[in-house]
Amino acid sequence: MERKNPALVQEPRYEPAIVIPLKQEASLLDWLKANDRLIPRETVETEKVKAEDDLDVLMDGDEEDFIEDSDD
Repeated sequence: MERKNPALVQEPRYEPAIVIPLKQEASLLDWLKANDRLIPRETVETEKVKAEDDLDVLMDGDEEDFIEDSDD
């Protein structure tokens, strides 16, 4: 029988399988860095706002909408 795929190998059924040795290669991240394939993220500038400033903006003008009920 002619082999069409050399990666396929027939092993005896009741014999332990041959273990494929691991290659001690670098991680994918290391490979990307080594081959200049790693694209750095673009920095996103965020505006830091204090929590008090957020509340002031949300509550701005609420005094006019509030009507105090003096019947109680």
